[in-house]
Amino acid sequence: MIIDKSINWDKVYDVVVLGFGGAGASAARFAADNGAKVLVAEKAPEGHEGGNTRYSGQNVGYTPDPEKFRTYYKQLAQGFHIDKDVEDTVIKGLSNMKDYFSKYLEVEPFVFGEHPNDNPLSHTADNQTTATHPEFTNSSASELMTVHNGMFDSALWTVLRERVIDRMDNIDVWFESPAVHIIQTPDKTVVGVQIKRKGKVRNIGARNGVVLSTGGFSNSKIKIQDFIGEHHLAPVGTLYNTGDGIDLAIEAGARLWHMTTYNSAGIVGDLTLPVHEGERSIFQPADIDAKEMYTGSIFLVGDDGTRYCREDIFSVEGWFYNHGQWRTPQAPIKPYVVFDQKQYERLAKIDHVPYQRALKNFLISADSVEKLAAKIGVETETLISTIDMFNSYAESGNDLDYRRAADTMERFDATHTVYALPMVQSIAQTHGGPKRNGKAEIMDPFNNAIPHFYGAGELGSNIVRIYQGGENLADCLIFGKVAGENAAKVKPDRNNVFDDNSDVTSGASVKEDTDLSTDLKKKYTVKLDKNQFLGVSSAGMGNDIVVRITVDDDLNLKNVEVLQESESEDYGKRAIKTLPKIMVEKNTYDVDVVSGASSSSRAMREAVKNALDSAKEFHSK
Repeated sequence: MIIDKSINWDKVYDVVVLGFGGAGASAARFAADNGAKVLVAEKAPEGHEGGNTRYSGQNVGYTPDPEKFRTYYKQLAQGFHIDKDVEDTVIKGLSNMKDYFSKYLEVEPFVFGEHPNDNPLSHTADNQTTATHPEFTNSSASELMTVHNGMFDSALWTVLRERVIDRMDNIDVWFESPAVHIIQTPDKTVVGVQIKRKGKVRNIGARNGVVLSTGGFSNSKIKIQDFIGEHHLAPVGTLYNTGDGIDLAIEAGARLWHMTTYNSAGIVGDLTLPVHEGERSIFQPADIDAKEMYTGSIFLVGDDGTRYCREDIFSVEGWFYNHGQWRTPQAPIKPYVVFDQKQYERLAKIDHVPYQRALKNFLISADSVEKLAAKIGVETETLISTIDMFNSYAESGNDLDYRRAADTMERFDATHTVYALPMVQSIAQTHGGPKRNGKAEIMDPFNNAIPHFYGAGELGSNIVRIYQGGENLADCLIFGKVAGENAAKVKPDRNNVFDDNSDVTSGASVKEDTDLSTDLKKKYTVKLDKNQFLGVSSAGMGNDIVVRITVDDDLNLKNVEVLQESESEDYGKRAIKTLPKIMVEKNTYDVDVVSGASSSSRAMREAVKNALDSAKEFHSK
């Protein structure tokens, strides 16, 4: 959107940051630290901000040996081009990551390699090396760290959000406020953003810079088809990454890069359990040993009813080895795992919410192979042939097609009920978006920086080809810092558009400042009757969980009420709904977690424990 000096601004800031995830939070705090008044505009409602940073493993890349890591980094590119200034920024940032944690996040990093007997990866993988590709030269220079000894618990996001909260005097945050247009002068200088807020489109000025950090496009079916070339990929992260930043970047005249690069996160064939389109899938290996999906009388078929990959081999961060190269997985339109009655009985015993939900809502069964073939839309002869071939391999112990391990194959019994479970191809994160340079400036098609326009995070990340675990979160921190600092620098040409004597023009229509501070400045003012106590936890996947408990005079737990929560709709809310009754029945907060909702369960337990501790303290006086 091109404007002239006569535009009516609804509000003017020094820096506008689009997106309140890991990159946006980092950019905002560093812009504020450099003297800027900052607006963060987030599309998601409060409690669902955080982007993929909230749902990620929380591990961040680090290298103790930058020059060795440079060799490893180039191999991850698989011969694809890397801009030297971007490479230098990445490697410098990774080498300084321990200091970054201590100085800027105000936590002492938990470096995986420094704790070989207490490595979080031991819970999710047999090989505890932190290098995704240990076979590459100098892979030992790749390390991972977290803000504490734990993964998949939103801990990094909680810290990043707190650093923004610490700076509320200089940072406003608007929720449910998507950007709809980039505002530029005729010479393409970015001077503001149109933001849709409370049903109205607002003209928000940015004196010194706009940071584009809206995340990827993993939940945009159209963009996945246009840029990646797959029919549909089910997101395992946030549902708010719909690629809005790509449209904004194109409008501003940006050059795009890395558009086909993405990584998955699933089980057999990198597929995940079925969900309805538009729902968030789940990263099973983080929660459960999924051997029942690839061990026994079970196999995977593609659109024509034939096997197409080795079921017992997991991808490496969403990439499969293929004749000397690492490639993203094949993505059939309608893949199924097919199994017999005895395998069904094994799957039905799995005490894990996603599996229970899948078998209850999506399972297809038939009393013959012919009928099953008709139900899943494949040729009967093809499915029978696939079963016969699988059985011959199971009996011989030699899978001639895909070399699946002999001890994972068991003869398929087609004489009883047979089953098919539809699966979905997963996507953890995309990497494409507007090209940026080492200063986090967004580039035009001719490799010139678009004035006052910056990028950070998953949208146009530095990942050129193969993904090394922890590098996207590192990108959020590294380029978030660079983008925030550079966006905050006073631009000599800003007086061409803005009047420095006023931060809001005459007739401004935006009176409110920030959604975040309005929420945080108020205390939890909840009515408490006799023997009622309040408990709060921020350890879940959403923001604070607030509970009110009722106890009797002997401190027995009589009731647990959840007053506030913003856990995920798919599995987190199951814990919120289920655990209070169990806690009351067992008269303790220390109950088993709900499978598939471990973080939400831990937060519920912590909140109730805090309330019980308050009750004990009160009664001890």
